[in-house]
Amino acid sequence: MSEPVSAHVICIVPKLGASVGGGKINAVFTRMNLLANKADTKVTLLNLQHGCNQKIAFAELVASGLLDSRIVHQSIYELCVSPQTTLRDGPSLPDWDDTRSQHGSKERVIYLRNGVPVMRDSNEHTIAGVLTTRHVLTDPERDIRLKYLDDALVESREAFGDGFVDKVAFVGGHPACRTRREHGRLIEVEDFGLGQTYSDEIIHQRVLVHRHFPEDAIVFIDGITSSHLSHPIPARKVLFLHADHRNPTGKIVPRSRGLIEAFDGDAIITATHVHKQRLDAELAHTTPVRVIPHYTDAAATPGAPRKDICTVSRLELTGKPIHQCIEAFVRIMHLIPDTNYLIYGAGLGEARLQQLIDHHDCGNRVRLMGHTANAPEVFSQSLFSLAPTMTEGFGLALLEALTCDCPVISYDVDYGPRELIRSGENGELVQPGDIDAIAAAILKVHADRDRYASGCAASVEYYSFDRYRDRYHQLIDDLVANRFYFDLSARDLKGETLRALDKAPAQHRDRLLDLYIHQCHLSRDLGGMYDGFRQKIALRPKDQRPIVRCIWLSRRLGRDAECRAHLDLFAQRFPDQHADFVARYPDFIELADAVEGLA
Repeated sequence: MSEPVSAHVICIVPKLGASVGGGKINAVFTRMNLLANKADTKVTLLNLQHGCNQKIAFAELVASGLLDSRIVHQSIYELCVSPQTTLRDGPSLPDWDDTRSQHGSKERVIYLRNGVPVMRDSNEHTIAGVLTTRHVLTDPERDIRLKYLDDALVESREAFGDGFVDKVAFVGGHPACRTRREHGRLIEVEDFGLGQTYSDEIIHQRVLVHRHFPEDAIVFIDGITSSHLSHPIPARKVLFLHADHRNPTGKIVPRSRGLIEAFDGDAIITATHVHKQRLDAELAHTTPVRVIPHYTDAAATPGAPRKDICTVSRLELTGKPIHQCIEAFVRIMHLIPDTNYLIYGAGLGEARLQQLIDHHDCGNRVRLMGHTANAPEVFSQSLFSLAPTMTEGFGLALLEALTCDCPVISYDVDYGPRELIRSGENGELVQPGDIDAIAAAILKVHADRDRYASGCAASVEYYSFDRYRDRYHQLIDDLVANRFYFDLSARDLKGETLRALDKAPAQHRDRLLDLYIHQCHLSRDLGGMYDGFRQKIALRPKDQRPIVRCIWLSRRLGRDAECRAHLDLFAQRFPDQHADFVARYPDFIELADAVEGLA
């Protein structure tokens, strides 16, 4: 059996839309575009939500250039379709004998039966095609609406007067799944393909990917949001960690700790070496961690005049305490009378920042500039940047600023600030919340801006596009080269199992070891059985049985020192069971004492 050479990369994105933004999603899109441009590589954006709005949002991302047109978009129901599923018919529509059209911002078509309206269509041209919302009027007890894109039925919504709402996802014009809610609370999910009903959407998604996910794919899982799908996916998996696994103080969230430590994929990717060091020190993960930093194509605008200090950030003050920078600037702004502080961004903290500006009566020196779509231009026109953050997975805004020769003052926190900013060279790091330290750093960088700016270029050489591309291409090549496959028809099944174990993902190793141990048992290969159970000890640390088997096998093989080591491990991990064991087999204690005496 020959191994495939092409790669199918599936990137999981829970939701698309205008409200979904930020550095994390932009980094995901950038990576997807890079891989779509790699030879013999197919990229699919897997959307956990299904609906016309998601298809339209995807088309808008492609049209705006944020996503490569070669990227395929599928919802979880469209990707995980069982070929054996018996297709159900779509909804029945009322008979009609006449139509009446109305034209305006949307085209409306009314269908009539004997002069009575029985159905109404509202047609709207979108970038993804003609969106038709069809309202069935024949049942006064129910509000029935169907949504089509270019005449293809995508979803339906059926609202009852008692607060119940049924939504059905359609694939190929046939119903795939029905979700029922009562006053917004999930009641059940009925999957027509699986023939099962679930009371939890996560459980349903896990069963769906376990049954029908393409096994020859490489799956990219970004952050903790989608990691609940990791274990049941029978494919090669890569987990990308940003900053959403830690709380605002930087402490790992307990649930996130469990998900990361239980991740059974092929690689964990982080953007900084600082983060990798923390992961290795704080977590008992078994998956290797690789560092692949982001890049930026930002460039300084030549000849742009630099006058003011800037902040480019979302205005979310818990994680981005910009108000502390305003307090610091107000304290020393009289010492730099020709320099103002301009804040670019939008968010829930905008009103509070404006109140603070009004309180200090500094509106002529500190201004909220609103959202900017061109951060490099802002950085190119700024003396330096203030980037207060309580935790940062990487911080693309930091890299963009440095690339535009704009030094950065930030907090000394994980991970981006500690990775990108070198105090005294290309910016300054201060302790979070220390207003006096921020003020002192502003004066220090302002007085020696040119020297700080000269240190920016060297600090961003590591983050070039070429290096970014090469790192990701190497990751895909490594995963393809190490792709697991198993030939059940091999003449030497024991040898085939042993070979497959070298490349098997963690979720397959347990069953392969069972098969290998069984083959060794048939051929009376005690040494092979012993090696198999030794691997099971590492694979299943909470199971006492592999240790007990190793105790017996090492004794039969005459490996007394190894037998004693297994006894000690047994006592350490399972003291009660160890006590029962030695009480039942006291000769093992004598053996242990004898081995110690020889040593």
